[in-house]
Amino acid sequence: VKQYKVGSGDTNNYLLLEKIASTGKPIIISNGMASQKEIDKTVSFLKNKKSKISLLQCYTSYPTLPKQWGLNEIPLLKKKYDIPIGFSDHSGNIYSSLAATALGAEIIEFHVCFDKEIFGPDTKSSLTISQVKNLTAGIKEIKDSLSVGSVNKDDKTLNSIKDIFS
Repeated sequence: VKQYKVGSGDTNNYLLLEKIASTGKPIIISNGMASQKEIDKTVSFLKNKKSKISLLQCYTSYPTLPKQWGLNEIPLLKKKYDIPIGFSDHSGNIYSSLAATALGAEIIEFHVCFDKEIFGPDTKSSLTISQVKNLTAGIKEIKDSLSVGSVNKDDKTLNSIKDIFS
């Protein structure tokens, strides 16, 4: 594998993290079941190992309701840890991941199913193939829109926009 993804249940499994860190490969950590203190300790532990790490904002509920997404955490985590921050989505729709992208998420993780009516524990919290296509197109457009500087904006408008993302 090119990199490792550690589920939130293993966020503080330091024996596992030690083994993964020893490979020198990038590590993605999900924070869904971890407390803030545990996340702080894990990020510090992996930074001390000189690991290249990313952290996914996550809420471990299937499907996740909008009030549980925790999107407001994305800019806070980016600022606090100075590492790539992503979003692990279990909502079953594309809206949360699109919003996460606009807020600076650099990684989007989600479950996929062929049909939401088939039996399975994750189908209601998964995306269908057509939703993945729409999500991908939306993320590309959002990324393109964020890469362009402001045009014909007065200082008051620019400051309002900057306040939203700071």
